Amino acid sequence: MNEVILKLKNFSLSYKTRKGILEAVKNADFELKKGETLAIVGESGCGKSSLARGIMRLFPRNLEKVSGEIYLNGEEILSLDEESYRKNIRWSKISMVFQGAMNSLNPVLKVVYQVAEPLMVHMKIDKETAFKKAKEILSLVGISESFSERYPFELSGGMKQRVVIAMALITNPQIVILDEPTSALDIITQANIMNLLKLLKKEFNLSYIFITHDIATASELADRVAVMYAGEIVEISPAESFYYKPAHGYTMMLLNSVPTLKIDKKLRSIPGTPPSLISPPKACRFHPRCQFVMDICKIKEPPMFKKDEEHFAKCYIGESHE
Repeated sequence: MNEVILKLKNFSLSYKTRKGILEAVKNADFELKKGETLAIVGESGCGKSSLARGIMRLFPRNLEKVSGEIYLNGEEILSLDEESYRKNIRWSKISMVFQGAMNSLNPVLKVVYQVAEPLMVHMKIDKETAFKKAKEILSLVGISESFSERYPFELSGGMKQRVVIAMALITNPQIVILDEPTSALDIITQANIMNLLKLLKKEFNLSYIFITHDIATASELADRVAVMYAGEIVEISPAESFYYKPAHGYTMMLLNSVPTLKIDKKLRSIPGTPPSLISPPKACRFHPRCQFVMDICKIKEPPMFKKDEEHFAKCYIGESHE
């Protein structure tokens, strides 16, 4: 069995807003194994990006509370002070590809400098050596040396995304968090980036946390899939179980809304809108929109049931609840 390198236990994250406390992530529990890709899927606003930034400890100013435990290689890291986390964890062991490549790049700095910067800042490597290493990693992701001396606005969307991936890899991290890495790209460029991510995973034995709202894209890379709804992880399973034997009402309806090439089926939308995370529904948070809703769903929050080997779902469907 593959070694578990990252483990979250009861991880919760909330923000202060004018309307009240927004519970962005509630009691998230999952493990990430070495060399594994865990895809986290769900609607916009369900807490996927907040979860990713929580792991990186990139908290906004309106942070209300963060709690729980995060273990990296068996060491609890959420309780580390900010200076220790910045020096020893963030970027050196866990890095992140942020959503929207152009927003992650400084328009007035050349590409090679931006890729080399983590080496100079975090590892105190001299500029000449850092630039040489940066050009090597840029070449690996498909950016030639001539383009490495250009500014971000001179590159295409796909090239900028490759630059951001190079920035995430330059410090040789164990884990890379990918937050919607293909969302702003055309379909051909998306395919090229996905192929690049597969190649890099194999080459460096990387572990990915792949955040997306696109189920079809997740199927390209995922070994396991976690489904998020209204700030909670409601199902987690091997990819095969997720696509062929979904166990949560939300997952079932989500898959019914996605067209497939192999199976002719009638597409169905999910009724209603995602709930407010300031005042979410009681008990099961999905029950107001669920076509399988039962009385117990409205009065008692479901636990995480074991549906199959390594397959868990926070849903009463198929469970005895007398």
